[in-house]
Amino acid sequence: MNELARKIVIGLEVETYSINVSSYRIGRSLSRPRPGLSEDGEQFSRDTSIGSEYKSRPYATVREAFFLLKTGLRKYLRRLYRAQKNFKNHNVPLLVGGWMDRAAGAHMHISVAGREMTPAMARSLAWHIHDHIPLLIALGANSPIWDRKMTAVASNRVLRGSRTYFRPIRRGRLSRKDNEEMVFNRGRKTKPPTLELRIFDSNLPEFLVASLCVVKAIALRWLKDQPSTNRVLYADYLRARVGAALRGTRCRIPWGGEWLSLGKYLDRFVREYREELEQMDVPDEIFDVLRLAKRGYNGARIVREACHNSIRVHPQTWQKRFAKRYESGLGTLLSGNLLATFAKELKVRLPNTGNVWLGRRGGAFN
Repeated sequence: MNELARKIVIGLEVETYSINVSSYRIGRSLSRPRPGLSEDGEQFSRDTSIGSEYKSRPYATVREAFFLLKTGLRKYLRRLYRAQKNFKNHNVPLLVGGWMDRAAGAHMHISVAGREMTPAMARSLAWHIHDHIPLLIALGANSPIWDRKMTAVASNRVLRGSRTYFRPIRRGRLSRKDNEEMVFNRGRKTKPPTLELRIFDSNLPEFLVASLCVVKAIALRWLKDQPSTNRVLYADYLRARVGAALRGTRCRIPWGGEWLSLGKYLDRFVREYREELEQMDVPDEIFDVLRLAKRGYNGARIVREACHNSIRVHPQTWQKRFAKRYESGLGTLLSGNLLATFAKELKVRLPNTGNVWLGRRGGAFN
């Protein structure tokens, strides 16, 4: 692990729906972990709109983020603990961006170790991140269900909530308003100032950390005072943003003046940020998420296929069937198993990514 990679510190806030483990009804009830389990820097709180919110401690490395995010969310699974085995009527998280008519999101807070984030620093970093936001939307899209109905959209949250909760901004513009997609967060006594990125759907740890990895690579390049890699017209940015929310991994995203498929965009990103990715010591599981994206899979597609499978079995009770499978799969995933194991619990078969290359064959991450 390169010491420079530890300079970029990132924290996550994850809003969650809930599954009641006795009725397997999905709703906005509060999920509570076993009392006394929270670590320094993390917080389990009530979200007035969705139900529950998990606030992580700051992460200095990608491996730390992957391990601690899973460990933190696992504390919601109360029946894993001996003293709670007979505690049947409780709620576990449903990590999706939409289910009822509210949008559950994930917010990313970025800071620099040993330095206080100033408005000028945040604006400079936001300049680098801005035109890669369509990639982050496509990679993290996870709200194909809205108002308990299946849709053809990858991220209903982005399409329905952008104007109200995280409006698009122009490159180079940054404010302190909490209803824009990137915000300078002034912090408080227990929390330093950060650049807050608000466009992510609530999602599984693998997809959140893959997005964190992308943001951290961009931030490391910024920290080394190197120029931004992608710059597009604002009209193209808005078009790509909507396309990523509509079509997810099937979208096309501009790099400069060239519109690329998500797979080609990821390849170019890996080539451009190869040095930063090598410095970060990214776990294989996170590269597998990027490979899955090249094969057309993100959280939204996994949820949609799982719901279709439940509907085929029994249309009248498909939501309960999906919730039961999801609760079982989440316990497996947060216990250290792979994303493919979680998908198997949902009766979704993920494609083989063994022959999927990232970057170019001559010097790719494989």
